[in-house]
Amino acid sequence: MAMFPHASLIFLSIIVSIATSYTILILIEYISRREKTVHSRTKVLAVLALGSGFFGMQIIGILTFVAQYRFTPRFGLLVLGLMAACLLAAYIIKIIPKGIKSRSDTAKRVLFTAVLIKAVHFLGLSGILNVRFWAISPGYYLLSAAIVLTMSYFAFRFVRQSNAKQVTEKKRFKHAAVMGFVLTLLHYASTNTFYSNMALPAAATDGIWVISTALFVALIVSLLLLFAANLALVDLHALKTENGLLQQVKDSENRFRTLAYTDQLTGVPNRHWFFAHLRELMDSAEEGTESIAVVLLDFDDFKSINDLIGQVGGDQFLREMVERLNGVLPETISLARLGGDEFIFAIPNTNKDFLEQLCRTILLAIEEPLQIGGCSVSSAVSLGISCQKVAELQEESLIKQADLALFVAKNTKKESYEFFSPELLDSSIRKQEITSALQQALGNGEFSVHYQPQIELSSGRVIGFEALLRWNSTLGAVPPSEFIPVAEECGSIHSIGEWVLREACEQLSVWRQEGRPDVHVSVNVSAKQFLDLEFAEKVSAILSATDVPAKCLEIEITESVMIDLDTAAGLVEELQDIGVKLAIDDFGTGYSSLNAVKNIQIDTLKIDKSLVDEVLGSDRSMAILATIIELGKNLGADVVVEGLETLEQVDLMRQYEIIGQGYYFSRPLPADKAVRVWDKYLEQPEGLFHAPILY
Repeated sequence: MAMFPHASLIFLSIIVSIATSYTILILIEYISRREKTVHSRTKVLAVLALGSGFFGMQIIGILTFVAQYRFTPRFGLLVLGLMAACLLAAYIIKIIPKGIKSRSDTAKRVLFTAVLIKAVHFLGLSGILNVRFWAISPGYYLLSAAIVLTMSYFAFRFVRQSNAKQVTEKKRFKHAAVMGFVLTLLHYASTNTFYSNMALPAAATDGIWVISTALFVALIVSLLLLFAANLALVDLHALKTENGLLQQVKDSENRFRTLAYTDQLTGVPNRHWFFAHLRELMDSAEEGTESIAVVLLDFDDFKSINDLIGQVGGDQFLREMVERLNGVLPETISLARLGGDEFIFAIPNTNKDFLEQLCRTILLAIEEPLQIGGCSVSSAVSLGISCQKVAELQEESLIKQADLALFVAKNTKKESYEFFSPELLDSSIRKQEITSALQQALGNGEFSVHYQPQIELSSGRVIGFEALLRWNSTLGAVPPSEFIPVAEECGSIHSIGEWVLREACEQLSVWRQEGRPDVHVSVNVSAKQFLDLEFAEKVSAILSATDVPAKCLEIEITESVMIDLDTAAGLVEELQDIGVKLAIDDFGTGYSSLNAVKNIQIDTLKIDKSLVDEVLGSDRSMAILATIIELGKNLGADVVVEGLETLEQVDLMRQYEIIGQGYYFSRPLPADKAVRVWDKYLEQPEGLFHAPILY
């Protein structure tokens, strides 16, 4: 005979099942998210609440069926049932937060959970009614077993998925309702498993006691579930608020980090990002990074671009050039801006061939002019490269090496790249030593002027001297070819150049006071000194102070000064208005020789020694030299041939009636010794020519 559920308790059992399912979801989510911070007492409370819920569902489900029959509860078995329910709750709370990694693991968990559920059902039934195993209905048993296994599997899967993402309250209620109905169906199927084929107990005269018991159990269970669920919900809400605040802080930190590590003009990373990135690369040796190369890039003459198109245009120029650079750099390389027009990037585990090819690609990409504000703007770049092994790498030295290589590239050939080498470092140290020594040289009286005579070859007469600067420094004898470029770079050339001019004019004044024949003194002037807009005024002041006629002073400049012809022409005109002579030195060695003499009136053309060295035994070289001499005479200028060292050279040049200068006549000497050489020439009969005694 079958047992039928009491209509008044069906709804109550469904409500308790849904409430228990909802609490399960809340507690599982709570424990999963607070796994490391959940207090043991909270876990005990959760186990008791869920265990009571599981057991209460079963009891109410059984009472739903036996409300109209007489029965005698067996409290020992009911206590065991409650313990089994708490064990089931503890098992679920323990394994769900940890997750299930494999299918076999899932099968084990599902089977064990199903056994515990069936144990709770059996102990509950045994505690209320006298169970007869021979009365088991195979159909209902298989149905209940299938429900238990299916419910356990989907419950595990559902809880695992819900923990992996945020679940809304609406979805949680929906899922709890589904689980509640399934659990209710499980209770009814399990109850019918034992009683569908056995005799019913005696009918009760009144089912009010059973209903009251069910309501009492439901009330106790609901209170426990409500307390546990409320505790978990409050903490979850606090956790959500905490996570929200932490996320806001994290987002703010990310925004500040982005601002702190991004160049606001070009949008590329800035110097702070680069140094942090470099340290990350240095720390990644264990990941296979063996070496790091740094490439430093700087635009040539960027100041002139700003002068041409203004600061706004210069900013646009940099932005567009950065786009070009990012277009040719590999995606794995991040360009960073150090400041101004200087950029940098690092490459791990590379080689020289790759770096050379990349630098050539960059040079080609930058060549094409940009159209900015109606102007066609172009600029070249120079690159300095340094590479070190990670095991030996020092951040500061790596950047300094690249900077030194960049400096060499910019000051030697421009539009090029240069690799750091130990020789560059030696050169840099030497340059620093010279720079430091130059700052004290004038004050310490370390400079002197030597004089080399210039001889009129047709008569053997001394017509002038070239004043040559010498430096006897604490570093030893440093040649002008080494210290003059350094002096130009550090700015000392202006004070040194004025000293040489004054010293040469004072010496010339002394010779004039001694009654010596009128001669001129040629003084070499650097490009930076000559292009000083106040240079002519300074020369005039020195001439006035030393009482030397302007015609006795000759300013020597190299043809490279004439590249800026407009500025140079104006300065030459100012000097000629004073009466000072102008000589072009080292003529024939540069690309602008003819352009220089074509546009500017000069007094003297000095032919470089390198042309003289090649004339003996070479008709072609002699033809070129003769042409240059003829050019100078046709321009109305005196022609001085430098570097005459042998009698053969002197005899060859005498036929052209020019001025000679070189070791054949005399080395550059201090003023007192230069005068003794001058006297030797004065003693010679006119027209005769003999090599002097060298002092």
